[in-house]
Amino acid sequence: MQVGRYEVQATIGTGAYSRVARGYDPLIGRYVAIKLFSPSLAQGQARERFFREARVVGQISHPSIVALHDMGIEESRSTPYLIMDLVEGQSLEQIIAKGSLPFQRACAWAAEMAKALGVAHRKGIIHGDVKPANILISAEGRVKVTDFGMARLANHDTLAAPLLGTPAYWCPEQILGKTQDSRSDLFSFGVVFYEMLTGVNPFAAESLQGICSRVLSSSPVPPSQNNPSLPAALNEVVAACLQKDPLTRIATAELLAEKLYPFTRASIPTAVPVVLPAVTLRSRAARLLRSA
Repeated sequence: MQVGRYEVQATIGTGAYSRVARGYDPLIGRYVAIKLFSPSLAQGQARERFFREARVVGQISHPSIVALHDMGIEESRSTPYLIMDLVEGQSLEQIIAKGSLPFQRACAWAAEMAKALGVAHRKGIIHGDVKPANILISAEGRVKVTDFGMARLANHDTLAAPLLGTPAYWCPEQILGKTQDSRSDLFSFGVVFYEMLTGVNPFAAESLQGICSRVLSSSPVPPSQNNPSLPAALNEVVAACLQKDPLTRIATAELLAEKLYPFTRASIPTAVPVVLPAVTLRSRAARLLRSA
């Protein structure tokens, strides 16, 4: 299969709205990621919306954001597509599945995620689906955030549709159908960060109703209760992200990154050394001398 000038090779991921394939650009001679959407996006007003949204996403540029290079519609199959960087590595979802991360690494990656979100937010772009599957970690250990605005684009709706995205990472205003803004992304970020630190989703439940109920009314236990190796101050950072009211949530992604960077250099708390009384030390020394 071919879309535009790009050769579509093996599928490397599928989602609710699209699939991602490894592709090849013969003109430049490089491998790319090709995101293929439903033919319904190639019809009528959806077609114009697809191009408009893709152009907005294409304006974002940051080392921690997967770059969008090209877009189009393969007319013979009515297949809309986006051409992006191919990131060799793993998703954060795959990494978290193996357990929580050392908190210094979690904070370093989270700070880069926050900086990437901040770049988009300054351009008025909300991600709308911040979750571990949309955070890629390259083979060199670099963070790459992907799928900015893709949930809205794939659902033909750039304004409303409050229940797009992934339930375990929804924010309260999303569930309630209220207006979302950049702080909505920061709530979802807080859920992802909590998982990175503990290996546990703070709002996990067996049903959609259960997830929504916990997001709206439950306060998660501080991360350090699930992972005692964490500095207690990290509890405050996570809590600032997970405030139910957007007005009391941490204000910007840039501020969040600033709060996280000091933890990337923090040492793991160690046990207090046991100090033996001087008398005990002298008696031990005497025994050692006698045995010599």
